[in-house]
Amino acid sequence: MSRIESLMKERRDQRLAIASTRALAALSSLEKAGLSAWIVGSLSRGTFSVHSDVDFLVDCDPASESTAFRILESEMRDFPFHFILRSDLDETKKIMMMKDAIGASGIRAYAHQAD
Repeated sequence: MSRIESLMKERRDQRLAIASTRALAALSSLEKAGLSAWIVGSLSRGTFSVHSDVDFLVDCDPASESTAFRILESEMRDFPFHFILRSDLDETKKIMMMKDAIGASGIRAYAHQAD
């Protein structure tokens, strides 16, 4: 592995640990607020890269959307994320995203790498 590849891997691992720790906190805060959410996208598929963001699939009623977004914003801080409402997806996309979705138990392993 070249020096650049080694540095990129180190940076990716650091970002993965930060993303996982913050995403875990976000899922926990959403759950405490009575909202359901999952991690989808590269973090859930194990293809997270140095440029990845965190994709949240959120299942809530329209009255709770702003609360859910504020919780994610607060927990993710300066880390980029996408807020995807489950109700905005057609049935095919829901099935596709839920196939790869993970909750708090699935993300714990990545979060502990930050220790």
